[in-house]
Amino acid sequence: MPDHSQALDDPPEGFRRIDFDRDRPDPTFNGHIGNLYAKRGPKGTRDEFVLGFRVHQHMCNPAGGLHGGMMMTVADLVGTMGGGTLVGLRKFLPTVSMTFDFVAPARVGDWVEGRAEVVRQTRSLLFTDISLTVGDERFLRASQIAKIPSGDGLAFGKARLVRDEKVVAAPSSPTQG
Repeated sequence: MPDHSQALDDPPEGFRRIDFDRDRPDPTFNGHIGNLYAKRGPKGTRDEFVLGFRVHQHMCNPAGGLHGGMMMTVADLVGTMGGGTLVGLRKFLPTVSMTFDFVAPARVGDWVEGRAEVVRQTRSLLFTDISLTVGDERFLRASQIAKIPSGDGLAFGKARLVRDEKVVAAPSSPTQG
C-alpha cells in the first residue's frame, strides 16, 4: 500500500524511507511513530549514515515540542543503525545503556537529522555519541552502549529503504525492530 504521508514529509534529496515492517502482518513499534528516512554519504564522513524525519503534531508533547520519548527512540535507532554502519556491522545491536541530554525542543515542521560518532568498539560492545539536529542546531545529545552479538546474530535485513514506493535495497545497517 503506498504511503502518501511521505509527500507531507518532504525529505531532502538522498533520503529514502525506511520500511521497518517489511513482510510483517502487524506493524512493530517503529512503524507506529511515523516515517523515518536514511541517507548514506561517503564512507568516513559525518554523512556516512544520517537518519532523518519531519516533526508532525502526533510526535509532540502538549507544549508543542517534540516529545522526549520520540527523541529517545530516534537517538536509539541512530546509535545502533548509524554506529553499526560506521563500524561495518550488519546485525541487530540491542541497546544496553543510554543517557540523554535534552538541549532544546524541535517543533512541528522541523526536519530532524541524527548522526552517530563511534567512541569505542570492543569485541562485544559498541560505544557511540549521538546528536539530533535541526539545521546546524543540536537539540539532543545522547551516549549509547550497544551489545555486539557473538556469531552471526540476528540479521537486520527486515528493514528496507523505499523509493517511489518500490523496494530498492535493505539498508546496510542494523535496525531496532
